[in-house]
Amino acid sequence: MWLKLDHKSRILLRVKRFEEKREADRKTGRGDEAEIEALKPKTKAKAKSQDPEEWTERQIQCAIASVLDKLGVLWLHVPNEGKRDRIQGARLRAMGLKSGVPDILILEPAPNKPDVRGVAIELKRRKGGRLSENQTKWLESLRRRGFHAVVCKGYHAAIKELEELGFLKKKGV
Repeated sequence: MWLKLDHKSRILLRVKRFEEKREADRKTGRGDEAEIEALKPKTKAKAKSQDPEEWTERQIQCAIASVLDKLGVLWLHVPNEGKRDRIQGARLRAMGLKSGVPDILILEPAPNKPDVRGVAIELKRRKGGRLSENQTKWLESLRRRGFHAVVCKGYHAAIKELEELGFLKKKGV
């Protein structure tokens, strides 16, 4: 039957069936509860911790991004994280996406280390974060090319690194 109907007719038939089912649910008294249940999230969202020591990598990244933007530093984040389908992954790799690139690339010398070409920071959670083999290779390769490349476990470690490099003034100084 589906093959004989054009696209518009198939859509109209689906809408009609949906409305009939919805009307039947309303008559039996299940309509409102079923609709409300369908709209509820399937999993509970984790509460965001206010303690930077318990932040996810994404939360740390967002906080550091805000700091770097306020400082006017020339920097970027390569969005390597996240799951992608095969086609999108292949397209991104064809365009040059590389696995293991550090989270933060600062494309200017650090005030306290003018001899370095730039700064690469790989962010990890304070507890449980670990480097992949590709991340280790990227950090080593950037160091050989004159970058200051480090791993920072947690928000406070990243802020301390930015202070030591001279991008931020140390508190109490």
